[in-house]
Amino acid sequence: VLVAPEDQQRLLAYQARLADTVARAPRALSLASLMAPLFGLAVQRGAAGDPLRENRAAIVVLALYVTGKPLDRLLTVQPGGPRPARRAVTLAGRTDFPMHFLVSAAIAAEAGSPLADAVGLHKEIEDARSGSGFSFGDVGANRAGTRFGEAAVQSPRRARELSQAVAAGVAEADLMPDVSDLPE
Repeated sequence: VLVAPEDQQRLLAYQARLADTVARAPRALSLASLMAPLFGLAVQRGAAGDPLRENRAAIVVLALYVTGKPLDRLLTVQPGGPRPARRAVTLAGRTDFPMHFLVSAAIAAEAGSPLADAVGLHKEIEDARSGSGFSFGDVGANRAGTRFGEAAVQSPRRARELSQAVAAGVAEADLMPDVSDLPE
């Protein structure tokens, strides 16, 4: 109900591209290698449409994928199309960083960076109280994702520039700074 039918169709297009991409991928792959094909689709679709909505859709589909959540939860239209095979996705050699990065990016793209920052920090505080402990590396991944999501929807011009740059290929260092010297 909260996702307009045209946005649901948009999400399905990105899921189909993701399914095609991971079908040809090794069992583990870098987030950077997943982003190029999806943002390539954003470049194509955004040229004739709304580049902000295209970038949001690419980010949301990637965030759902790395967190293991099915896209079907957001859809009222008939899903159809292939579902992406599960693969381990890494960023800076860790499987939790893509989750931090993409969830923060999705929140920032949909609701703004203050909310994304608050959610990421709250999660780390909860981890410090009862989970795995506070991680400055996780905060770094959260913040990098927030900045990415913010840039992805800043303006139509900026959205096009970002999707073109990512589609051309990015390295992990382009997505996230080195956090290896931060305490866990």
